[in-house]
Amino acid sequence: MSKEKMICPDCGAELNQHAFKVDYSVDDPKLVDAVFGGVLKETHTCPECGRTELRAA
Repeated sequence: MSKEKMICPDCGAELNQHAFKVDYSVDDPKLVDAVFGGVLKETHTCPECGRTELRAA
């Protein structure tokens, strides 16, 4: 999990982290976690404009 804050690319506000999700759409087998069957990602949402961003956990 990254400690670096995420900034909204649309409005510049600091994003809030909400959850972790598994991304099953990754095709590179080197990135896929054997336990989850995908890539674990952090879910962040902008409190100002509502944009949602994901990044690798």
